[in-house]
This record gives sequence, C-alpha cells and structure tokens, in this order.
Amino acid sequence: RVIGDHTPTLHRAGLRSLVSRIIFQLRRALPWGLLVIGLFWFSKGMQRSAAFENGQRLPALSAAMLDGSRFDLASPPGQPLVLSFWASYCGPCREEAPVLSALHRRGVRVIGLSVDAQSPAQLAAMARDFDIHYPVGLGGSLVQSMRVRSIPTTYVLAPDGAIVFSRVGGVSSDELDAALALAAHPEHKP
Repeated sequence: RVIGDHTPTLHRAGLRSLVSRIIFQLRRALPWGLLVIGLFWFSKGMQRSAAFENGQRLPALSAAMLDGSRFDLASPPGQPLVLSFWASYCGPCREEAPVLSALHRRGVRVIGLSVDAQSPAQLAAMARDFDIHYPVGLGGSLVQSMRVRSIPTTYVLAPDGAIVFSRVGGVSSDELDAALALAAHPEHKP
C-alpha cells in the first residue's frame, strides 16, 4: 500500500470533525447572539420614543430654577414652550445646548431641567460649561414622574399645553423651528 492512499480519507475525517465543532459552537453562541441583537434593537427603539406623545399633556410639574424662581406646569404655558431634560455627562445634550440658547435669544421660552444629582452651585457651573443661556432648573426629582427614559428628552408644547413635538436624543434647529411653527398656530395638529 501507498501512504498517499489514506490521506484523502484522513483529510475528510478531519474536515468533518472541524465542521462538527463549528456547528456545535454556533449552536451554543446563537441564542446569546440573538439576545444581544434583540436588546440592541429594543434599546434603539426606546431611545427614540418619548414617554408622552404628541397631542397629550405633560403631568403637572414644578421645579426649582437656578435663579431662585420655580418653573410650574400646573396650567398651560400660554405660549410655545421648549422643555429639555439634560445631564452634564450627555454628549448630545452639550451639542443641542447652543440650538436651545439660540431659540431663547430669539424670544422662545426654553426651560432646561437637569437630571444630574448636583447642588445648585454645581449645576450653575455645568450650565456655564455648556454655554447655556436659557433658564435651568433641578429636574432630577422629576425623572420618574416624567418617565424620562433617556437624555436628552425634549418636548415642544403649544400654548394650550398640548405636546406638538417630542424627542429622545439630539434635536436639530430645523426640527425645533418646525415644531414651534406648529405650536404657534391654535389649530395645531399633533
């Protein structure tokens, strides 16, 4: 017999063994891989949907502002209002702060409520660091009642208090301008 005669048989047996091991490993890893993909997909959906939808009204809320006043939403705001929940560790919050400040400079009522567990002095320093030029308040105690799932969470309210825009995640100037135009009309359609 020639040694080369057994080589193809041995090679096929080794290949079958290798394929069997790969299939075994895939069977073990597949449920975990699907779980990770499912959680990622679920979390992406969660990040983009706010707890309160267009047409709804936010629950009555009250927050201490850094200037010593109180922000109170027990009654309709009477004018379009941009309400933003933010935090110092949030990159998209830092990116949208100039957009919100520009709206405030144009005369739009903008309120920023920080979900950070900070003292008023620390929060004021963070607001300066973010270059925020609109009223900022302590919103950490409101996270549960407002069902803030992720930050930033931004709402635009019509004068009658109806939500005309809600977003979890960064928001652009164009999106806010469109939402404010909708909020300014008494016949707004959420």
